[in-house]
Amino acid sequence: MRLYVTGGTGLVGSNIIRLAQERDGHEVIASLFGAPPEGSIGYTLDPLDMRDEDAIRASIKNFKPDVVIHSAALLDQTMMAAQRSLAWEIMVGSTRTLAHACRENGVRMIFVSTDWVFDGRAPELLDEDSPPFPVNFYGVMKMASERELSAMDGLNFAVGRLAGVYGLNYAIPSLTRWQQGVGFGDLPNYVVERLSSGRVAAVWVAESINDVAHPTLASDGADMLLRLARHDGSGIFHCFGSEFTSRIELARKTAEVFDLDRSLIAAVPTDPLVAREYTDAGIGVPFRLRSSTERTAQALGRKSFNAAEGLVAFRQEWEVRNAAINC
Repeated sequence: MRLYVTGGTGLVGSNIIRLAQERDGHEVIASLFGAPPEGSIGYTLDPLDMRDEDAIRASIKNFKPDVVIHSAALLDQTMMAAQRSLAWEIMVGSTRTLAHACRENGVRMIFVSTDWVFDGRAPELLDEDSPPFPVNFYGVMKMASERELSAMDGLNFAVGRLAGVYGLNYAIPSLTRWQQGVGFGDLPNYVVERLSSGRVAAVWVAESINDVAHPTLASDGADMLLRLARHDGSGIFHCFGSEFTSRIELARKTAEVFDLDRSLIAAVPTDPLVAREYTDAGIGVPFRLRSSTERTAQALGRKSFNAAEGLVAFRQEWEVRNAAINC
């Protein structure tokens, strides 16, 4: 399979590329905007501004991939809230243009979305058909992109939602994130980095942040997205971890799996500066996101990792990384 990945130097994209190449033997093309990968690569880089409609169409026509996985996305919540027109052009506009290019060239398109299309207040488990209700502009743009694709006649597409992604960046290791945020992602990274050096891991616990979600190891989410790329189904798929848990529970499981001192984990209020930044910008954060992954598991042939399974696999990746650094 010839695979085209946007956002290939990001956390999700770099894991997609690693599995596609090393495990599956696929030919890979990755769009590039910003810093190039660190070290040698075995795939083709295509410098591409996701705001340039003509360049996007020309790139897909030129490379003729079998599948495009669109994982490129903005992550800076305050920037998106402050510069909505620009963010919309980059997030929604690029998705629309890629979809048109894929349809014109007979290419299957996988759009990487998020559980942040929900508000985190629903009393029931959310499934692939649950109505979205985003509470921030990022979620609004992901929801809008999902709708754009579903309304486009003749497009071979699927949406793969991810949640609480953590793990190692294999394209630019120096960009691997080690700090917690108001979202669920990167929390295991933060806990391991702090506890492995004997420092306290102060885990934020408050209603103003994402306190419950489905932690997803980046490589596991990448596997589910690659399965979706090979699948012929359309619509929405929940490709995130199969178990929801709280931030403090995940922190404690991380310490257990990595054989670290869990007494160094402390549940604390959210950093007031961070909380104020979000409040002042009017950025809402989903509180408790609890979803079902059963339908997706049945369709794609496997159940994604639960919290402990993801952490065990993360420890293996961590140890391989450290061994390579120490060689």
